[in-house]
Amino acid sequence: MFTYGLLVTIGSLCFMILLLMVFFKKRRFSTVRNRLYAALLIIVVSFMASEIITLVALKYINNDMLTFILWRTHWMVGIVWFAFLFYYDVTTIKNLQAPNIRTLVKNNKVFHGVAIFIFIICIVYLFLPYEKIDIHNLDFLPGTFGTIGVMAFGIFTAFVIFCYLIKYRKSCDKDVRFSVIIMFVIIFLILAFQIRFQWVSLIPLGYALQMLFLYFHVENPDLVTITELQALKEDIDKSSNAKLDFLFNMSHDIRSPMNAIVGFSQSLKSLSNFDEKQVREDIENIKLSGSNLVDIINNVLDVSKIEQGEDSLQLKEYSLNNVVRDLPNIIQARIGDRPVQLVIEVDQNIPAKLLGDSTKLFQILMNILGNSAKYTEVGKIRMVVTGTQDRGVETLHFKLSDTGYGIKEEDKDKLFTKFNRLDDATDNEIEGTGLGLVITKKYVDLMGGKIWFESEHDVGTTFYIEIPQKILSTETLREAGDEVVALDENGMLDCSKFTALIVDDNKLNVKVAQRLLERYHFKVESLYNGKDCVYRVKEGAHYDIIFMDHMMPEMDGIRTLQILKKLDGYDIPPVIALTANAMNGMREMYLENGFNDYLAKPINTAELNRIVIKYFGNKIDK
Repeated sequence: MFTYGLLVTIGSLCFMILLLMVFFKKRRFSTVRNRLYAALLIIVVSFMASEIITLVALKYINNDMLTFILWRTHWMVGIVWFAFLFYYDVTTIKNLQAPNIRTLVKNNKVFHGVAIFIFIICIVYLFLPYEKIDIHNLDFLPGTFGTIGVMAFGIFTAFVIFCYLIKYRKSCDKDVRFSVIIMFVIIFLILAFQIRFQWVSLIPLGYALQMLFLYFHVENPDLVTITELQALKEDIDKSSNAKLDFLFNMSHDIRSPMNAIVGFSQSLKSLSNFDEKQVREDIENIKLSGSNLVDIINNVLDVSKIEQGEDSLQLKEYSLNNVVRDLPNIIQARIGDRPVQLVIEVDQNIPAKLLGDSTKLFQILMNILGNSAKYTEVGKIRMVVTGTQDRGVETLHFKLSDTGYGIKEEDKDKLFTKFNRLDDATDNEIEGTGLGLVITKKYVDLMGGKIWFESEHDVGTTFYIEIPQKILSTETLREAGDEVVALDENGMLDCSKFTALIVDDNKLNVKVAQRLLERYHFKVESLYNGKDCVYRVKEGAHYDIIFMDHMMPEMDGIRTLQILKKLDGYDIPPVIALTANAMNGMREMYLENGFNDYLAKPINTAELNRIVIKYFGNKIDK
């Protein structure tokens, strides 16, 4: 019997060493589960080797105490293997992640408790009453107390693992559930046979079968690679389908506003009788369609920049009132004549000066409120802003709610997903790319904040946003107050004392800029290239502000500005980059090249108003 037991164990050990070599040669230890399996292999090889050493010592070394210690040590290794099998099963079921096994055990209370429990069991087992090992009547069990302890621990861990299986049955893969169940079936069958046939060494064979089953069903790198490739293929197919849908939507959403712009323009051109009301309505439709088209293009450019990892925060001092101030006019224009009330409330106890990226914050609020304006036919759109302070940081709390269509339960997971549009957007022919909220989520994450929502279909939606910002001043918004500027009867700043120069090679763009600046009563001059601009300044022409295009023939805007700044004895006014290059990061690029500010085409009237107030608000008599 001794010889048979030894041969079975030696055969199992050789098989495990072969499996160990194959696994370590092929496997990349990318997860803590892989490391646990590697530990199981090492422990089981140690278990089999310790049994062989004990049997050889029992046969050829006449020292009862030595063989007793070796035998107890051998079975303690077996108990440790069982504990690691528990760790492996739970980690697989819950898909736990950790940099290494030590961190995994340390950070998991159950694992930590099992480690302490196993340590106590091993110490107690080591000091149990002495039992003489008889080579002529040898049984391959850890003694009476040891067998009871192992069975009790096995039943306990099996119960705990099955509880985990039930709890995580929805998130746990069916192959994992099957593997765990089969593992325990193998273990208890081997233990039962070992108790029945105590004179044959079956447990090492059972451990070997267990490790073989795990390797071919779970840990085989080829199997994992196939599974990963299948998952990758599914992701690629989903992404491809989503992008095809996106391109279809883009084609539709670009053509829709373009059709309106071209159609209303042709209609206006062919009018035989001037109807002021009809003309104003057509112009308003052209303006709205143009704004929608710009939003679509901007969203595509923004998400492209984010995906390339080129987007970053541009931190600077700002006032929250200045960020929020332009929102009502823009959102109200998108609401149009619909019976929708817009309410914006800002807690004036928020610090007046914060450090952050005000441009991205404005974009976040614009995207949420813009969506509300799209999806709300009647009722109210409301934004409430409050703040909480903690150790020099103001956490801004935004609550943005509407009484729009709401979001269906099956659509909630799509909300922050690229190229996906909700059913209501398609059903109600609402224009958009499905990228606005994706960009919003990315910006919030970039700023270290959080965003979530609550929604009920046909009732409305509420978004919650939290963004931490560094406090630069203890003065509140209420104490700082709003800067007062002199406005004319139309609510525009009166700049009739100042001269503005527009430098742009596109005559239509010059004409648009002239019209917008004339609303502020500027004396407006225009030039069509950089060389003429340099010539006019050298001539001694005085300008109070220059709006300069970048991409111009002969001499571009950046080169023109560089030459102007090198002119000795000339007073160069603020120079604003006026450009169609609206990619993220362009503002920063132009500022680094010496421009005082940045205005993207098509010109946003709210942004133009900000620039005019910034440079002329304090130059006009109140």
